[in-house]
Amino acid sequence: MTERPAPFSAFTTPAFWDDPHVAQQMLACHLDPGSALASRPHDVIARSVGWMVDELGLVRGSRVLDLGCGPGLYASRLARRGVVTHGVDVSRLSVAHAREVAAREALPATFDVGDYLEADLGGPYDAALLVYEDFCVLSPEQRGLLLGRTFTALRPGGAFVMDVTADRRFDEVQPGVVEAADLDGGFWADPPYLGTHETWTYPEEHLVLDRYTIATDRSVRQFWNWMQCLTPAQVAAELATGGFGPPDLWGDLTGAPYDPDARSFAVVARR
Repeated sequence: MTERPAPFSAFTTPAFWDDPHVAQQMLACHLDPGSALASRPHDVIARSVGWMVDELGLVRGSRVLDLGCGPGLYASRLARRGVVTHGVDVSRLSVAHAREVAAREALPATFDVGDYLEADLGGPYDAALLVYEDFCVLSPEQRGLLLGRTFTALRPGGAFVMDVTADRRFDEVQPGVVEAADLDGGFWADPPYLGTHETWTYPEEHLVLDRYTIATDRSVRQFWNWMQCLTPAQVAAELATGGFGPPDLWGDLTGAPYDPDARSFAVVARR
């Protein structure tokens, strides 16, 4: 392995999700009802939407912001209940799919291509969603920026809902390197290519970096995927800095009870 990079020294998440080849692979995973590689399985998403509607008191005409909406798997389900949804995502392919579904079903849902750290989020909203543990791929500075922007987009009393990679997840990760022809079965590019997957851990920060180097006969690209494993106390402190009240803790976004030994948890915080 090469020397361990400094924490959060590169940020390629938007490039990963909007890479033409990778985006096709990820959209296929999103749309596979049983896959958990890009979204939760569809039955879990359906239960999550039902729980959020009840827990947040969403009714027909309520307005919801879906941050990192992908192909609209949550937003479209909310819109079918009459909730007015707006999604933002960097993947042009996924947003195109979300727009197609909304148009075909005449849903009260709109979607923009953009980075939620920079894009106009609109508002005010009754609730904002950030799912699939996206909070933990961001640096502390990026998380602060996102919380500030989300706070501004919400109405007073509006709810911010997200799931989080738990601190104990860090203990399961081992550093290492894997190099293979057509790594992950052609996921990263059209074969042939050489893929290298390096994993580093940062014990003080409970941070993990998975870096993928993809070399074809035309280019060499890198994708840096960060994962910071957080405690509820850390999340509550960041939310408070962003102006939010103390969060309610849940096991996941279906409303399961909080489990301190689980690999993830969910929070609901109010502006």
